[in-house]
Amino acid sequence: MDLIPNLTTVIFEIANFLILAYLLSRFLFKPTLKNIRARAEEKARLLAQAHADQEEAAALRATWQSKLAGATEQAAVLMTEAQKEAEGEHTAIIHAAEEEAERILVEAYADAAQVHRQAAEKFQDELLTVVLDISGAVIYRLSPEGLHDTMVKQLSQRIWEMGRNEMERVETFRNSLGDRVPTAHVTTARPLTPELQGTLARTFAALADRNVDLDVKVDPDLAGGVRVRLGDIVVDNSVAGQLTELRAGVAESLQEQLSHE
Repeated sequence: MDLIPNLTTVIFEIANFLILAYLLSRFLFKPTLKNIRARAEEKARLLAQAHADQEEAAALRATWQSKLAGATEQAAVLMTEAQKEAEGEHTAIIHAAEEEAERILVEAYADAAQVHRQAAEKFQDELLTVVLDISGAVIYRLSPEGLHDTMVKQLSQRIWEMGRNEMERVETFRNSLGDRVPTAHVTTARPLTPELQGTLARTFAALADRNVDLDVKVDPDLAGGVRVRLGDIVVDNSVAGQLTELRAGVAESLQEQLSHE
């Protein structure tokens, strides 16, 4: 009879178990489950945040990679443009340097040609002077006196021709003399004979339409012939005068030849 559980005891045990289960559920299992759910939610939240951060990081990375690619492309474009500009400036500098070098060469050539031309002109002038001086001296020594006398008579004839052909000029000359007695300044290569002096005196008297004084000087540099100055009229029929004319013609010819070189 003792081995059979008492109904009261069984009920009491069941009541104790239910009370214990309730207490455990109330104060132990529910807080624990709540904590577990809270931790799971936090973990899920953290996982979601981490995933979101990862996606944001990936987006930022893609953005920066795109920007980097754009920057790289832009840098390449800028480098290409800079290289082209540098090449253009380099070409322009070379072209300018070539033009400047060409200009300097042209100026140097022109200066050298000018110096050469001046030296040639000076040499030719000096050479002509020497040749004509020697020619005059040779003519003076070798020419016969008859040549000198002939040139004096030729001068007299030229003055007579002036009186016949240039009357206006002769009248102007006569009027310029006024009432004074003019003097004919005669320069001769050799001394004049009395006959030649008389010829010249008559010729100049006819030209001036009055008596004329003669002032005669001997200058061997004339080489032959005579030169006369009467007022503003100068008549030259000397070897030196002819050589001077020859020199002018030769100098002009040589100048033309130099200008064509």
